[in-house]
Amino acid sequence: MRLSLVILLLTAFRISASENLSDHETFCQQDNTISCEHYLQQQLTATTPYSNNWFRIKAYQLNYLFDKNQFLQLQHEAEYLLTQPAMPDVFRVQLYFYYAKALFYFKKTDEAKIYAAKAVAILKEVYTVFGNPLRIVELANLQYYLGELDQAEQLLRFAQSHYSKSIDPLFLFELNSNFAHISHQRDDLTSAAAYRADALAAAISLGHTGKMIIGMGNLARTQQLLGQLAAADQLYQDSLKYTAEPEHQVQHHIHLLRLTEINLQLNRPTLARDYFQQIEPKLLSSFHMTLYQQFGTSLAQFTAQ
Repeated sequence: MRLSLVILLLTAFRISASENLSDHETFCQQDNTISCEHYLQQQLTATTPYSNNWFRIKAYQLNYLFDKNQFLQLQHEAEYLLTQPAMPDVFRVQLYFYYAKALFYFKKTDEAKIYAAKAVAILKEVYTVFGNPLRIVELANLQYYLGELDQAEQLLRFAQSHYSKSIDPLFLFELNSNFAHISHQRDDLTSAAAYRADALAAAISLGHTGKMIIGMGNLARTQQLLGQLAAADQLYQDSLKYTAEPEHQVQHHIHLLRLTEINLQLNRPTLARDYFQQIEPKLLSSFHMTLYQQFGTSLAQFTAQ
């Protein structure tokens, strides 16, 4: 089915604004004495298998696995569920969506596209399944990673127009971040920077450290690519007070790496060296390790002059 038809069908329904918590988090708040993972399993065990309520809780479990990046378990759960002959249409489209995400994570792109298309097609019959605007943005994000930029943008435009009065900062963060991804992919860095600035403002309003780090890093990197080095330098510096927390140490050292690069670009080798010496190479990916080695060579050349 053509995506434009899906969007026309979706426009017939007005859907409530999303909450900042994920669906599974809201459900798990009913019992704070155990982890969400254990609570979900406990509820599944206590519910009649394959009943409507069981599928509802199972959907929360898939959402939990997706949010926690447990893609291997997500794939296994999805493959088991796909063998079941009957399930609610609402659950089926969610299942296709999460399975496509898992397949893409494991670089099974062609197969992921098949299940993404299945999810979009079912929307013709169950257009309220992605009633939560964040789910619409997530579907757009999947289309983006599958290289379907026009389809991704159409879904984002739909979400933007139908939730234009939303003040949910999480929705605004995700919406503008995904618009920025598309603009960046199309080499429109000016538009990407504008969207990233809006995403950062939403992250600050949300007060979520992880989102703020992502927002600051993305905007700073785009500013750097635009040649706005002073602005990028300041934003990366500002981010360090957040990335210094132990759970964000990888991002902390990536930002130190970018500060090294920017100060080399600004011909400030002393400052560049200060940042460079704070980096823990073992925390860098192979891509960033290559940059680290290049910057080390550049700093050595400055010393030799």
